Amino acid sequence: MDESRALRRAGWAGAASLVLLVAAVALGYLVGVDDASMSDSDILERLNDDGRQAAAGFAPPVLAAGVALLLWFAAGLRRVLERLSGGDPLTHVIVPAAAMFGGLMITGVSLDLGSAFAAWSDEFTPDPNTVRSLGMAGQILALTGLIGCGVMVAVTTRIARQAHALPTWATWASYAVVLLCLSGFWSGGMASAAFGLWLIGAVVGVLRAARSAAPMQGGLAPETASTPPTTTNN
Repeated sequence: MDESRALRRAGWAGAASLVLLVAAVALGYLVGVDDASMSDSDILERLNDDGRQAAAGFAPPVLAAGVALLLWFAAGLRRVLERLSGGDPLTHVIVPAAAMFGGLMITGVSLDLGSAFAAWSDEFTPDPNTVRSLGMAGQILALTGLIGCGVMVAVTTRIARQAHALPTWATWASYAVVLLCLSGFWSGGMASAAFGLWLIGAVVGVLRAARSAAPMQGGLAPETASTPPTTTNN
């Protein structure tokens, strides 16, 4: 597979990952408990609602698919950054940082949804305080995973800035996203929304890199084809 096609597919994988991650969080919210002030009756109503349970059952596989696509995008982003930087070793942290985010996100959502899945069994009696504890633990883990997102943004911004590929305002905006992501739990939904916006910009950047790679590769073929074979006269 040529470089342009690989980057283009990685870019679209990043766009799809954002859609799936948002969908997974929305599905999990139907039965998840991330607010300790929620009343006992509301918690039990969420856990025992068959419709909500069925909808939330799609959250884990959708989330896993979104994380897998994000890793695909991270691999493509690393290739773009390697080309910009000439092989800066910092590019190698992009994929592990995305994996850190994905792993903690999956673990956090699983903790949050565990009580709802257990409620399907007649042998489990939901306890609101236990559900609150698991829900808050899941939320803390998932938001802590945003530190991995902060690493992705910081490395990308540093390399792109050194290559003069980012304007000043975009550099400062990216570093603001880094600070929000590193604050983890304390930034709450603001960090998640900020990273989502940054991811859209990164997807656009990778797709542009794919378009710029196509003429470079396409321009080699005609030149090679037009070069007449050389013969040696003995």
